[in-house]
Amino acid sequence: MWFKSFAAMILGLLLSVSFMLNLNYLLPVAVDIRLFVSLVSAFCFWLAVMVYCYSRNSARAAVFGCGQSLLVSGTVNVYFFMAG
Repeated sequence: MWFKSFAAMILGLLLSVSFMLNLNYLLPVAVDIRLFVSLVSAFCFWLAVMVYCYSRNSARAAVFGCGQSLLVSGTVNVYFFMAG
C-alpha cells in the first residue's frame, strides 16, 4: 500500500502538471483564464490519478499505467514547446 501511495503522490503530481501544461497550450483564451482553469482542474486531476493508482491490483500496474500516460503527455509537451 505504501508503494501505491508513493506512486499516486509522485506520478499523480507529474501527470497533473504535464496535462495542465497541455491544456494551457490548447485553450484559445486569455492567459489569466488559462492559468485559472489549469489551477482549478489540476487538483481534481491529481485526485483522479490517485484514485486510479489505488484501484490497481499492484503498485507495478499503477506505475506502468501512469508512466505510459506521462510518456504520451510529455511527448505532446515537447512537441508544443518546440513548435511554439
